[in-house]
Amino acid sequence: MATLSDLQTEREKLRALEAKATYDAALADTASHKDVVAAAAAMRAALNTAMRGIPRVLAMAIDGETDETRVHYLLSDAIHTALTGIGVDVEQACTALPPAGEQFKRGAQPRDLLTVSQWADRHRWLRSGTNAPGRWNTALTPYLREIMDALSEHSPVRSVVFKKSSGVGGSEVMMNWVGYVMHHLQNKDMLVVMPTLELRDRSFNPRMAKMVEETEALAGLISRSARDKTNRADVVEYGAHARIIRSGANSPDSLRSDHLPYVITDEVSAFPWDVGGEGDPMTLIENRQRTYSRAKSYFISTPTVAGRCRISLLYSRSDQRRYHVPCPSCHTLQHLEFDRTGVADHGLKWRTAPPVDEETGEVLRPRVLSAWYVCKNCHAEIPESSKTDMLSHGKWIPARPSIKRTRGYHINALYAPVGLGVSWRDIAQKWLDCQGDTSEMKAFVNTYLGEAWAEQGDSIEDLSLISRLEDYDPMALPFRLITAGVDVQKNRLEVSYVGWGEKEEAWLIDHVILPGDTAQPEVWTALGESLVEHRVRQAVVDSGYNTSMVYQFCATRRWAVPGKGLAGTARPLVEDEKRRIARLRRRVKHQHAVEPIGVDQGKALIYARLKMDKIGPGYIHFPRESAFDDEYFAQLGAEKLVTKVRGTRPFQEWVQIRARNETLDCLVYATAAMRLSRVNLDQPPPPPPDPNHTAAPAPARRRRAVSRALSPR
Repeated sequence: MATLSDLQTEREKLRALEAKATYDAALADTASHKDVVAAAAAMRAALNTAMRGIPRVLAMAIDGETDETRVHYLLSDAIHTALTGIGVDVEQACTALPPAGEQFKRGAQPRDLLTVSQWADRHRWLRSGTNAPGRWNTALTPYLREIMDALSEHSPVRSVVFKKSSGVGGSEVMMNWVGYVMHHLQNKDMLVVMPTLELRDRSFNPRMAKMVEETEALAGLISRSARDKTNRADVVEYGAHARIIRSGANSPDSLRSDHLPYVITDEVSAFPWDVGGEGDPMTLIENRQRTYSRAKSYFISTPTVAGRCRISLLYSRSDQRRYHVPCPSCHTLQHLEFDRTGVADHGLKWRTAPPVDEETGEVLRPRVLSAWYVCKNCHAEIPESSKTDMLSHGKWIPARPSIKRTRGYHINALYAPVGLGVSWRDIAQKWLDCQGDTSEMKAFVNTYLGEAWAEQGDSIEDLSLISRLEDYDPMALPFRLITAGVDVQKNRLEVSYVGWGEKEEAWLIDHVILPGDTAQPEVWTALGESLVEHRVRQAVVDSGYNTSMVYQFCATRRWAVPGKGLAGTARPLVEDEKRRIARLRRRVKHQHAVEPIGVDQGKALIYARLKMDKIGPGYIHFPRESAFDDEYFAQLGAEKLVTKVRGTRPFQEWVQIRARNETLDCLVYATAAMRLSRVNLDQPPPPPPDPNHTAAPAPARRRRAVSRALSPR
């Protein structure tokens, strides 16, 4: 039986064995002074030899190359290869102490030299919401490769401007750059700015969360917990000390952040020109990058209206690149164009079905049967099936190659890859469908052609409008809707009555001047009788003068609303239905829900339609009546849209070029009344309303008051 002394002896033996094992391990990891000195000398000699050869390696890498971007990339690639070789040379030279050589090689090995497109091809996955699920493949959209690579860390480009149509992959470039910075660079802060905080939360944040979830390389970088402080709506923290800051251009507080190197501005043309009284948000954003000599910015947007379109302004300051593709027949490089005039001998062409049904004789809606492209050089007809090969052999060519650090890329929907976007036939059909409708035409130019819409209605010649007078009986036409616009002056009310047909074709019925003190009820009684007489279904009354009388008049007529004209070329003529409902719910207790009227857009719309020379949708007719005399048309053409520049910022404003403009204001309000009525002008006309259609003031109950305010007569 073991005694206590035996147990103690055994314990000491175990301790001795453990100490010896520790000593042996330490001895094995210990090098003699002689070996350390020899290894250091060998490493120093190998390193000096390799470093002396680097200048020659770099010179050979860029021999004969003149393009700055290419030179920068070749130098980065050469030094990457040289560092890898130095590690191998030092390891082989360090025979006296192999572990030291291995550690030096591991420390000298640089990370992979990847471009954004290479990173996306290697790591990005698309698992839903796409026609091509699976690993990202830049070859499907080859025109995006150069744009992405210009955003790479080793590219000398500092600003990338992408002026584009919808659906060509501009947002995917943004997401790939975000993933590249998070996974490959790992230590860079980035600011992503959307037009509004609402759009950030509704659009960008879900897209980024989807990308992180679908891309394995990113999934472990950030927490998926909504409660985690590193995963908020405005900031995502990843890596050790890196952040993706997500902001809105309408919030100056969200633009106040630490200095950072990388910035993305999505839909930059929708940014306000002044935010919170603190100036241009673009200047606030630029201030965040001042301390970085290698800062990068990516500006992306579909264009808006010429003269106040940010992306067009930024593109005009760039080297202005277009993607040129070769003709399959003559191999001439050319950028794809859409001929809006219809007279060019090249561009997109199409064939339509017969305009009249052979059996019934009915005039049919234009229908495109096939579309193709005609080469600018040899005039060969190019089928859309050739587009895939054309895109793969295309190249970006700058119009201003002297500009090096700011690259601008412009592309339209004709480049959309086959199967991943709209077809040439779809584009031609959309073009035919939007003829005669200035709103649809504007959307086509912006979102299909990727071009800014040039307002045609900037001014009109009043004398030329007199030639538009026609002989027709306004009250005999089958209008779908009759509206009125009322302008209030101190000593009179002026009213324009407009009848509306299919697709907003308009017939002026009458323009009436009701004299009288507008602070007294008599003239308002006359207005009510005149509106009933003309069978008005919706009216907008200017509330800028004698406001209390306007409120009193509209309170008992739910089909008449007070309107407040608000300037601003970006303000819509009338609010969209969702925003209007929200506003009416807030203001219903006051019983006077004043409708904000975007008069600048209304004037632009009317002037554009007054320049139309083809009768049809949107055309405005004038009767040969005494009310429509020289003075009427002089007032109609009393304003002019001019472009001005404040500092470096262009803006547009309406300038009154004669003293009186009441007829223009009345027509704007009558047009706004048509939009507020929510009447579908493509439906058959309704039966005539009750001539005594008056209503008691809206009740105090909240829900009923809102419904009354929203329902057209």
